[in-house]
Amino acid sequence: MNLIIISESDKISENKYSISDDRFIHIKSILKSDVNDSVEIGLLNGKTGKAKILSLTNSDVILEIISLEEIIRSTFHVDLICALPRPQTLKKILSISATMGIGKIYFIKSEKVEKSYFHSPLLKEENYTKFLIDGLSQGKRTILPKVSFHHYFKKFFDLDFSEYDIKLLAHPNVSDTLLNLKLNKENKILIAIGPEGGWNDFEIEYLTNCGFIKFQLSNNILRVENALMAALSQIELLTSK
Repeated sequence: MNLIIISESDKISENKYSISDDRFIHIKSILKSDVNDSVEIGLLNGKTGKAKILSLTNSDVILEIISLEEIIRSTFHVDLICALPRPQTLKKILSISATMGIGKIYFIKSEKVEKSYFHSPLLKEENYTKFLIDGLSQGKRTILPKVSFHHYFKKFFDLDFSEYDIKLLAHPNVSDTLLNLKLNKENKILIAIGPEGGWNDFEIEYLTNCGFIKFQLSNNILRVENALMAALSQIELLTSK
């Protein structure tokens, strides 16, 4: 954990928070912190700063916020459409998205998405939020991405996506790369990442008819989570100039 994320549910009084889960274990066993030491904290969906350890027992730690700074904003504006992956991959997608500063994540149905994936308990907010928070902690961010699940491919694209300047479709069989698109940090970008077996021909045609621009991400066939990280890293690099 590069940042201890705390929330209103941890609050015990003004500026004081009690934690007893993995964050407590991290402070005690990994950071090896003690009473009166300070740790870096972030208020969920709020500011980052420092907190002092008031007490540390075998079961919990009590923190007191001593300073807060501005909210750390993402350096780019990217939202994600992702064909709903298997639960273990979904955890990685959630974590990576939060680490990298994605704003919204739309998980959608495609032909190669198994119907059973939409019945996973992981799709409940109380179950998937942990993986978003893990990602925030890694990336030293505090703003939770907004997550939604959509069971119907065509119906999903009836939504209004006019807010986006550029819509991207990662696809292996094209020659253009992101270098050809001259991205900049002001662009609001929506990127679509397909399932492990790829989008089918109908889905690719439908996406391009909806204004998505195909680009080659790599000469290699990547797993979904690796494709996402590669795409976001390339976008971040190209929009930082």
